[in-house]
Amino acid sequence: MKRKLIGIYSLILGISVIGMWIMILSSSGMEEGKMESSFHLASEFLMANFCIVSGFLLLLNRSKAAGITILAHSMVMYSVLNAAGYYGERGNIVLTCMFILIFLLSCVSVISQTRIKAITG
Repeated sequence: MKRKLIGIYSLILGISVIGMWIMILSSSGMEEGKMESSFHLASEFLMANFCIVSGFLLLLNRSKAAGITILAHSMVMYSVLNAAGYYGERGNIVLTCMFILIFLLSCVSVISQTRIKAITG
């Protein structure tokens, strides 16, 4: 059951990240420079795709799911901590709290999958 919940969470998260960036890029754009934004977007889309792949692998009960989920959610944890600081600095408490919640959920996902990886090898 936990595996299925983490799989669904991973899929929703990955799809949401891609959707969020499409909305941001089609409306206001980014404040960063061209090179900085290119690397930022590459890392965000890579993270989102890892989340989507890990979600499918978890739902299909594949053996590689734990390792990819650990990688995907470790990337999420870094990204949302960074985002929480960015939006917190700008006084946006709602987004800051949302990113902290995502951080905590991804911590649970990583710990859960690390235990599975330790048991199954």
